[in-house]
Amino acid sequence: MPNFFLTDSHGQKHTLTEQQLQALAAQGTITPQTPLETDTGHKGLAGQIPGLKFNAPSPQYAAQPAQAPVPPSANVFCTKCGQPVAEHAVACMSCGMKPTGHKRFCRSCAAPLNPEQVVCIKCGAALAGNAQAGKSGAKVDFSSNSGDLVKKLNLYFMVLWIGIAAAIPTCSLSLYVSMVFLFLLLYQLWKLVPADIARTTPGKAVGFCFIPIFCFYWFFVVYKGLAEDMNEALRQRGIDYQVSEGLGSMIPSFILLGFILIMFNGVFTVLGAILDAEVFIIIGFFFNAVGQLLNLVVIVLWIFFFKSAKNGAIALLEQDGT
Repeated sequence: MPNFFLTDSHGQKHTLTEQQLQALAAQGTITPQTPLETDTGHKGLAGQIPGLKFNAPSPQYAAQPAQAPVPPSANVFCTKCGQPVAEHAVACMSCGMKPTGHKRFCRSCAAPLNPEQVVCIKCGAALAGNAQAGKSGAKVDFSSNSGDLVKKLNLYFMVLWIGIAAAIPTCSLSLYVSMVFLFLLLYQLWKLVPADIARTTPGKAVGFCFIPIFCFYWFFVVYKGLAEDMNEALRQRGIDYQVSEGLGSMIPSFILLGFILIMFNGVFTVLGAILDAEVFIIIGFFFNAVGQLLNLVVIVLWIFFFKSAKNGAIALLEQDGT
């Protein structure tokens, strides 16, 4: 079956089958005077193709030149192939599928969107107010949204590292304050990872960290997974920056190992008391010291990891503003 080529008003050439042409003719998108080209290079009019049944152009196409199909409405995409379709089209020009509903896609690249996203990580388009802008056709200034997010990320990170720095020598309560901002920062970072890349949601990323025992597995998802998913988003955007996946692996590994060593301390301390053997108490003390040291290392690694992840997120947001 031969293919046909239709050039729209934007100069974009669409490849259509005879079945797709029939659907477009039936809805009034093309008329007998619409110019077409075959895959052999022959140029002619749609009315010259045998078997096509043309209906009168629908009101939404009546005001348009017969040779120029109406450009698709903003923010309306085919749910099968993701290509733009007219708001009331009966068939997608790219795949011929009858639209059955519209998912939320980026208006620029048709990438699937997380409802909480404000920036499309794939192409950099601003997304806040996306649907409203598509309906009205009005342009919205998104620069302040990106700027506010950058300020928020910097603020959370600043409170995090100051609280940790103050807590290390003094063992003060500032460490608990910094933990609050650690989870706020973690939530914001996961929020910037697009839905088609992210392996979890921002809420789960933070909430599952508080599940006993399971959390030791979840830390690998939260830290290592965040680094991997954000790097994938950066790669798709063509940004020359990498979040440290090594730190993302070291943090959950050291947390788990530190917990195990501290548990061994309790076991050997109890054995030392039962058997009245100081050697077990000494071994338990050694395990505890190493475990506490690993916990201290984790606290320091947090600063470097979140600095790396924060800078990656800011790189995504800054590209949106350019």
